[in-house]
Amino acid sequence: MKVALYNLTTTTKAGGVESFVWELARHLGQNYPDLQVDIIGGNSPAHFQPFAPGPRVRIFTRPFLRRETMRRLPILNRLYGPTKLIERLTLGLTALSLLYRQRYDVIYIQKPYDLPLAQLVRLLTGARILFGCHGKDFFPLDRLFVKHLAGAVSCSHYNAQTVQVHYGLLPHVIYNGIDTEIFQPRPASPALLARYAPHGETLFMFTGRLVRWKGAQYLIEALAQMVAQGLAARVLIAGDGPYRAELESLAHTLGIGDRVIFLGNLPNRDLPDYYALCRAVVGTSFANETFGIALCEAAACECPIVASAFGGFKEVVCDGQTGLLYEPQNPTDLAAKLTTLLQNPKLADQMGRAGRAFVLKHFTWNAVAARVYQELIRGKREV
Repeated sequence: MKVALYNLTTTTKAGGVESFVWELARHLGQNYPDLQVDIIGGNSPAHFQPFAPGPRVRIFTRPFLRRETMRRLPILNRLYGPTKLIERLTLGLTALSLLYRQRYDVIYIQKPYDLPLAQLVRLLTGARILFGCHGKDFFPLDRLFVKHLAGAVSCSHYNAQTVQVHYGLLPHVIYNGIDTEIFQPRPASPALLARYAPHGETLFMFTGRLVRWKGAQYLIEALAQMVAQGLAARVLIAGDGPYRAELESLAHTLGIGDRVIFLGNLPNRDLPDYYALCRAVVGTSFANETFGIALCEAAACECPIVASAFGGFKEVVCDGQTGLLYEPQNPTDLAAKLTTLLQNPKLADQMGRAGRAFVLKHFTWNAVAARVYQELIRGKREV
C-alpha cells in the first residue's frame, strides 16, 4: 500500500507537527513492510531533514510561494490565515502531478488547508483521505471539503472536540509519540551546571518556538517575582522565533537579564542533558496548544512539568502526580507552583519518576504507529 504523508512544513522547519511526520514515517517504514511511505513537503533553501527516515520511505519536495513573501505586500501583511492558505494551495499546484502519477492508496494530511487538494486528488485517482488536524487552521468554506473522508484523527481529546464542533465529525484520538530512547534520564553534567547555575541556583526551562502565544513572557515575569522573594532561580529558554527580542527586553526591564539564558535552537539529542539540570520544565501556552510534545519529552527524562491548564497540556500533565498546572497567563500562580517544586526537591523527584512512567504507557512511537497503521488499512469506509 502506498501512503503519502503530505504536509508543506515537514521539510521546511522544525516543530511539533513536523517531528510527528518524520517519526511516523520512520516507524511505519521500519515496522510495516506492506507500506511504501512517501513524505511530500515544500522545497526551500533551509531544507529540513532531522534524520534519514529509513527503509521504504521516500522524500519529495516541491516549490511553493512563501507566506513571508506575500506578507511583504501592505494589503497582505496582517492576513495570517489567508496567506497560509495561499501558501498551501501553491504547493498543491506544484505537487499535483506527483500525486497524480504516484496513485497513492492513502493521502494523510495534517492541516485543513490541504483538504481542497486532497479532495481533488481523490476525484482524480480514487485515493483515500486520512485527515489529521493538529490545531485550528480553519478557513472560510472549509466544511465543504470534509465529505468522503476515509478517516479523521486528532492528537488530543481537546483537539478532537474542537474539530467536532467545527466540522461535525469526531476524530479518533492518536496522541503524538515520543522517542523514549533519546529522551530518558541522564545524570546532570557538572560542566553544564557550572555554566548555567554557577552559584547553585535552581534551574527551570522552557522549550519551544518564541512566539507570543507560547507565553514565555509569563515565565520571565514569574521568575522576577521569585527573585524578588529572595529565591535563587534561573530560567533556560531553548528555541528561537520572532518574539525573542521582546523576551530579552522584558528580562532586562525586570532586572533579571542575567538570570534568563537564551540557548537558541538545540538538537533533540542534546535536550535531555539540559532537562537533567532542571527542577522542572515549563509550558506556558495560552492559545493553539493541542498537545505538548516538548513537555512529554521532558517528562520522559524524569523532569516534572509545570504547565498552564490549557488545551492539550491537561492531557499530558497529571496535576499533582507528574507535575503541576497553573492558571494560564497568570505569572503569580506560575511563580507559586515553581516555588513549590523549588522548595520540595523530593516531590519533584517523585513527579519526575511518575512522568516517565506515564509517557511509557501512553506516548511511545511504536504505539502511535500501530494506531495510525490501523487507520491506514481501515478500508474505504467513509466518515
